[in-house]
Amino acid sequence: MKKIGAGLSRKSIILCVLFLVLVALGCGRDSEKYMEEGNAYLRRGDMANAVAMLEKAVEADPGNYEAHNSLGAVLSAIGDFERAIGHFRNAVALRDSFIEAHYNLGRAYAEVGSYDNALAELRKTIELDSTYALAYLSAGDIFAARKMSEQSVEAYLAAIRFDPNLTTAYVRLSSIYVATGEYGRAIDVLLRAREVRPRNVEIVSMAGRTAIMKRDFPLAVDLLREAVRLDSTDLLLRNDLATALMLSDRRDEAVVEWRRILDANPGPDLAGTVLENLRRARLDTTGS
Repeated sequence: MKKIGAGLSRKSIILCVLFLVLVALGCGRDSEKYMEEGNAYLRRGDMANAVAMLEKAVEADPGNYEAHNSLGAVLSAIGDFERAIGHFRNAVALRDSFIEAHYNLGRAYAEVGSYDNALAELRKTIELDSTYALAYLSAGDIFAARKMSEQSVEAYLAAIRFDPNLTTAYVRLSSIYVATGEYGRAIDVLLRAREVRPRNVEIVSMAGRTAIMKRDFPLAVDLLREAVRLDSTDLLLRNDLATALMLSDRRDEAVVEWRRILDANPGPDLAGTVLENLRRARLDTTGS
């Protein structure tokens, strides 16, 4: 039986090998070109063409693990998680040490509710990089969805430890503390988040509302007044401030805030709530 290549001269074999190498290089260059075009479309927000170009990139070079990861990321962004998972799996199969692809795969699995697979990929991410804060954050979200409070707290604390500027982790950690009735801890976490992003109205208002739950009404007033200064157009926030003032026995100040809400022409639901609050304060809307 003849072996493949028998009868070919050494020169012919070398030429064949060189031809295959050049073809492979050409495919690689085409793949990179399509990737660049796909990324350009992505920067312009043209998701359809970004997908089309990145699909060409993986067709031109199926071994381009970065193209698989990029395509998976765009597919995830448009909500096509099943296809995204396929490309992320290709990326990690081609390069098991590709940290970002393992993380992206874990996130995509979480989006389709495959939590065990998601945690496996996030653990792999952390195994490859123990300081990957976003992996801890995503793991915390999964534990929270599974009502595993202790594990979610540990994961969120790790996310904060490795990225002290990751305010999302502070906010989600505070939500776990609120759910378990640990209002003091929730406030402490939110105040730490405020140090990172001092002009973030969501963080300040959450701290103020949590202070109401803790029945620390003076602190609630201070925080909610600060939040209203940050966003004076949020009428619900102003109503929370008025409520905190009322609970602090500062009725006149509360009435001022409720009247400001009415002057801003709120929707019927909020207007009804404010009028009821004024009635309970035994004042009419004219101040007489």
